[in-house]
Amino acid sequence: MATMKRLLVCFKPGTDRSTCLKMHKEMKATLVNEIKEIDIHVVTVSSDEVPTCLTRYASTEGVRFVEEDHLIQVEPVSDTNEVTSKVGNSTITTNDPLSDRQWGLENVNAQGAWDLARISPISARIAILDTGVNRNHPDLRGKVIHNANFSSSSTVEDVHGHGTHVAGIAAALTNNRNGIAGMSYNAAGIMNIKVLGDTGSGTNSNVAEGIIYAANRGAHVVNMSFGSAQSNETLQMAINYANDRGVLLVGAAGNNSSNLPHYPAAYTSVLSVAATNQSNELAPFSNYGTWVDVAAPGQNILSTFPVELEDSMYRVASGTSMATPFVSGLAGLIKATNSALTNREIRSIIERAATQSISGGTIRFGRIDAMRAILIAPTSRRQRQRTSNRPSVWLNTQ
Repeated sequence: MATMKRLLVCFKPGTDRSTCLKMHKEMKATLVNEIKEIDIHVVTVSSDEVPTCLTRYASTEGVRFVEEDHLIQVEPVSDTNEVTSKVGNSTITTNDPLSDRQWGLENVNAQGAWDLARISPISARIAILDTGVNRNHPDLRGKVIHNANFSSSSTVEDVHGHGTHVAGIAAALTNNRNGIAGMSYNAAGIMNIKVLGDTGSGTNSNVAEGIIYAANRGAHVVNMSFGSAQSNETLQMAINYANDRGVLLVGAAGNNSSNLPHYPAAYTSVLSVAATNQSNELAPFSNYGTWVDVAAPGQNILSTFPVELEDSMYRVASGTSMATPFVSGLAGLIKATNSALTNREIRSIIERAATQSISGGTIRFGRIDAMRAILIAPTSRRQRQRTSNRPSVWLNTQ
């Protein structure tokens, strides 16, 4: 028995909507959604008719392109619920009780960046496009400033765990006497945009909608810890739409130990991120290649996990999914130091500061360095002098 498949039909600008609807009727296709910003119609057709419909749509006047709406999924990660597992040591000096196990923050010189930064709480917005974010987690409560759901799930909450882990790395509450510290300190709010369902997968059109939504609602950074080996024109159009509107898009390079392009990270408008270990070596699972821009810690990373899913609220995981929010968090921190900086300027700062060479695979720049990035970033306030050992963003939790 034939099943229904989704196609993405992009019409040329100016094509009359009635013409589009007539075309769908002729193809026996059902219109289920429209992404108006990029002239995309999402239609369903019988799986038996997919080859015919692809050919007929492509040869019809007014159609720019047509493609299948393939699945995209979270990057597979290795993890453990044992917080006491090997996660390395850290000399980060926040009062978060688990920060001494966050080797990644020390590795990228986060403490130095925080000491130099002079920022106001939640002055940047990081959109976490993922499986959702656990809004009730003690280390995320109050940081989630926006919620939207474009997935097949009936809830915006994270019942998978991947999105919450990613969100904590980028923007967990810091110096709150609880749990861990986040890369962006308290400078960034989290936009929880659920584009992947409760099993960790979604469609390219789900992701495209989420990206456009984030761009239209003021996101400064979009974190994409997911991917596919297949390129998708609709997704690329959504990325270009957001990039043109000042959003910095950051994507995971993938966990296939390969130099083959992985999407959306391989698109030129995306800052792509490989994963490293504590020795500044490419993690054995990480993708690499001339299409990969920078690297960040991605092996044995401790972060937040949904309260309802297991006894521990924190979990150790490995993957480029974990490396990516280090970069997104740094981007949010840089944006908070100077709101006038553009997405292209922030990307350039991160890349120029990534001077730590890594072994084990080729990437364009190196491992990120948060302190160096803050040092070379232009600031509108010129408050780089260390008047105290703590930046103004630290919250009073007494």
